[in-house]
Amino acid sequence: MNPFFRGCFITGTDTGVGKTLVTAALAACLKQRGLSVGVMKPIETGCRTDGASGSDAARLYAAAGVIEPVEAISPYRFADPLAPLDAARRAGRTIELSRIVRAYRTLAARYAFLLVEGAGGVMVPITPTTDTRDVIVRLGLPAVVVVRAVLGAVNHTLLTLDALRYRRIPVLAVFLNRSGSPPRPDDALQEMSTIGLLKARCGVPVIGPLSHRSELAGSWEQELAEIAESPAIRELADLVSGTTRRMSGRSR
Repeated sequence: MNPFFRGCFITGTDTGVGKTLVTAALAACLKQRGLSVGVMKPIETGCRTDGASGSDAARLYAAAGVIEPVEAISPYRFADPLAPLDAARRAGRTIELSRIVRAYRTLAARYAFLLVEGAGGVMVPITPTTDTRDVIVRLGLPAVVVVRAVLGAVNHTLLTLDALRYRRIPVLAVFLNRSGSPPRPDDALQEMSTIGLLKARCGVPVIGPLSHRSELAGSWEQELAEIAESPAIRELADLVSGTTRRMSGRSR
């Protein structure tokens, strides 16, 4: 981990696991604690390219209360809801990791801590020869892995951790996300089993599950404020802010 850069990369086992929600809530929580926190969504697909509200980048922007234009925190934005490689191809563009690194460094110079949200999972292709892990390595950040608290999460999570560790990317935590209502009695056993196995096998802190309503988009600001105060997000904030203090101490 590069001690010059202070932050973490929020990734997940898949698309739609709640990375934006977790990143936004974590940003809001850290900001409430007085930490200067910035946000970044290097690549976003399936969105309008004019910085319109409702995109992941715009939501992160609002949660952190940053002053940069949305384009500064999300240098690559594509309309087609595809993997970044194909979305870029259809737009007639090529994603350059060097541009992402430059944008990151500009933001990192302005904030004490920077949260970077990925697109999809860690093996999603970015260029013909790179994937999300290459972005994380180039930024020199540790990862937080967001996981659905459902049956099948054990396999998906362990594969993701193996892929990150293969590239020697430090993992701070696995964060369990539960959208919708609390599990029904028939589902509760599966969730308990999933959480127990992950805690036994991940080798990193397993936080959560975070509970929230799936219709969050209809009242984003109100619910985000509540989620930022949830025990799971506070625990994650404790973990990453503690990492910041340790890294700062080493860099003196």
